[in-house]
Amino acid sequence: MQRSTFDQRYVHKLDPWAMLVTDVTGPGDDARLDPQTVWDVDVVLPLGIPHPVYAHQSAVLLALEGFRQAGTALAHVAGGVPLGFAFIASRVAMSWVVDPTAFVGDVPARFRFLTRSADHRRGTLVRHVFDAEVTIDGELVAHASGDLQCVDPRVHARLRGGAPAWQDVEHRHDPAALGDVRTTTDALEAWLGWEADDRMVFDHGVDHVPAMHLARAAMTAHHLLTAAENVTAIDVRCTRYVELDTVADVRAVREGSTTRTEVLQGGTPAAVITCASGTLPADEPGETSSRTDEPVRDALV
Repeated sequence: MQRSTFDQRYVHKLDPWAMLVTDVTGPGDDARLDPQTVWDVDVVLPLGIPHPVYAHQSAVLLALEGFRQAGTALAHVAGGVPLGFAFIASRVAMSWVVDPTAFVGDVPARFRFLTRSADHRRGTLVRHVFDAEVTIDGELVAHASGDLQCVDPRVHARLRGGAPAWQDVEHRHDPAALGDVRTTTDALEAWLGWEADDRMVFDHGVDHVPAMHLARAAMTAHHLLTAAENVTAIDVRCTRYVELDTVADVRAVREGSTTRTEVLQGGTPAAVITCASGTLPADEPGETSSRTDEPVRDALV
């Protein structure tokens, strides 16, 4: 079991054991985030072994968390985003081309980032849309994509001024990510459960339910509806914060080997997560999110 010496603040974690990133490298000292420049982020994934933070996590969810951390670290190191900025991720996705359960131990992996668009303001990255190739021992194992906004803490404070702080919220200790599950042949309804002591997602005083937990809930729904042993592709798209002080509903529908899961609060969708035991349809060539000069007001950090 290894512990990274990389600064955990660059991935927005308090626990040093939660750090998966080990290095960020570019082609030179003057390299920037742009479509012509490739950046590598190395991580170590503790798969199928005892770990103080990530024990018993699936390889797919742990790799997705590694990708989230890699994109965050890259924004700080290569994009010039100061510590203290908030990040809003409207998309994080990964599709495996090999069996993700085949890897065990402290597994070194590399995310090779290919920028689709990078918006800067006064020299600081404000939005990064990217793809990544994921390799282990030099072999391609997965493809990944993300869309990340970087928000000045003063702007973020205005956006989230009405949200209760972590210490003011009643902490839940639900036994599972889905509660009161009701299923039919091709559909599922439940409420979203969460565990405040979960060191993977709730270790840094969040004021919302993080995307990784929504991914976990969607993967659970996928397993229940398809009886598939593994999720090999997942695409998380967020449009609103999932608040901690309000019950969230989960609705999932199965179509063959794919499930589409919605997380809603007050009847309004906050996130849509697609899971597959196979591959997800690829994006259309050249597809990118439209530019937004101001941060999305109701997205998920």
